[in-house]
Amino acid sequence: MKTSTFSENRTFHDGLELNVTDLKQHLYCARIPYYFYVMPVPRPVSYKMNHGVAEHIELDRLEKRRGYRSYGLTEGERLFHLQLKSESLGLYGKLDLTIAYQKKGTTHYIPVEFKYTENRIFTNAKYQATAYAMLLEEHFQVPVQEAIIYQIPTKTVHPVKINDAMRKHVQDSLTVIRRMLESEAFPEPTSRARCHDCEYRRYCNDIY
Repeated sequence: MKTSTFSENRTFHDGLELNVTDLKQHLYCARIPYYFYVMPVPRPVSYKMNHGVAEHIELDRLEKRRGYRSYGLTEGERLFHLQLKSESLGLYGKLDLTIAYQKKGTTHYIPVEFKYTENRIFTNAKYQATAYAMLLEEHFQVPVQEAIIYQIPTKTVHPVKINDAMRKHVQDSLTVIRRMLESEAFPEPTSRARCHDCEYRRYCNDIY
């Protein structure tokens, strides 16, 4: 079976440069990037968000002392907080952790995203990890086939296999975001079931 690489999936954007967080928020609810870009409102800051920052700092410290077994590796190198940018995708972001390791004489990379949650890993987090994999592919010019989501409270590692369908969904979603922002059309909520826990709920007058 033919395996695709980063070079076969490159597309050149025509529009606003976006952050990986915009993609994650859009996939949670399309209204969040609208509030950020079209109708700027103060971003709500929750206890969970503040506590998560503190947990990230502590995890950075502990990560430097841990082995690589939990990532399915015997050895490697940790690269913290890489600033990544893709000209072809019009996308940028700061990745929590990158694991670099050697296989058959080639350096490979695994993006690792830390999440301060005990809930199940939602689809938007998996596509956020995919977007970081695509940024790493362009930055290092090598294919990235796997990402990892690390749940801080439970210390659980969730591998995410990166495939062409996921890469295309990231590209398509970025196009949808740009079209929405260019038209300034107020989108419907992605899922009203999520509104109860959404930090932006108070700005939606049609949500009760």
